[in-house]
Amino acid sequence: MPPKAPLPSAAAWKCPQCTVRSFSTSSRWMAVGPEHPKYIDVPEPPQQTAPYRPPVKGVLPVPRDVFAGIDRSRTDDQIIADSTQSPTRAKTPAKGSREEWNAKMSEVRKRNLREGVQSLRARQQVQQRTASERQAQKYREREELLHRPERDDERLTAPSNNFDVKALLGRNPVPDPTREQRILAKMENLERHAGQKREERMSALHDLYMNARDFIVTPEQLDAALDKAFGTPENPVTFGTPMYAGDQTSGRSIWAKGRPERISDLLHRSQGGRGATSTDGATDQIHLNAERIRRIAEALTGGKMDTEVR
Repeated sequence: MPPKAPLPSAAAWKCPQCTVRSFSTSSRWMAVGPEHPKYIDVPEPPQQTAPYRPPVKGVLPVPRDVFAGIDRSRTDDQIIADSTQSPTRAKTPAKGSREEWNAKMSEVRKRNLREGVQSLRARQQVQQRTASERQAQKYREREELLHRPERDDERLTAPSNNFDVKALLGRNPVPDPTREQRILAKMENLERHAGQKREERMSALHDLYMNARDFIVTPEQLDAALDKAFGTPENPVTFGTPMYAGDQTSGRSIWAKGRPERISDLLHRSQGGRGATSTDGATDQIHLNAERIRRIAEALTGGKMDTEVR
């Protein structure tokens, strides 16, 4: 319970005619005592505590349309008059009797029905008018946004692609004067590409046909190929010349014949350069000429030729 405010004393009374100016910003007389929480003025934000809104339990039903199913040709006054008709034969009940009380209650119900229907109709008209105005306002805002001209910043910063969307989406096609020439050029490129693929496919098929003679398809051919490449345990294939008689290990390395050819050696030979020895140049030239003649013969005959003499 908050403390009582101090009663004003006679000394605190001032004459209304006297004007005394106070040079202090604090109030001279406090309405509460020192023990009250409001004794010290502490500044508070405008919204110290949020308003308490307890959760509503349950779900409210959808409001029923009172005027559903009513003939729209009839006005509300006619409906009210039909629903609140007066008795055909007026009766004068005794004062204080039950019939008088029933007549009063009947009049009260009729009056409540008339006022309720009129208020519901007025509220319905207000809601419909508000909804229609809101819908019309939204429609006007939408039309204004749709037909608003392009802003200057967007128009000045847009890329210059000269792309007319209206012409593209409209009935008239986009003008393209070089369309026929581009189509013919693309068709020629497509035919040339298809011809190159066809020639490569035929060349690969011909190579497969030429190399099919050396395919290993039987166990006997596999044994013969292994013996030719690696020899037999009694007579293994060696590389180079043994250092002494009976040496079976010194000549088994491929490095015994020297280092393999490098890419630079093959390139130097293809350009007509000389080999490491005097006979290498002539031998390389002979092989190069034979390769060239083979390619010329393949181009003239349209077929493939063996790289080695059989």
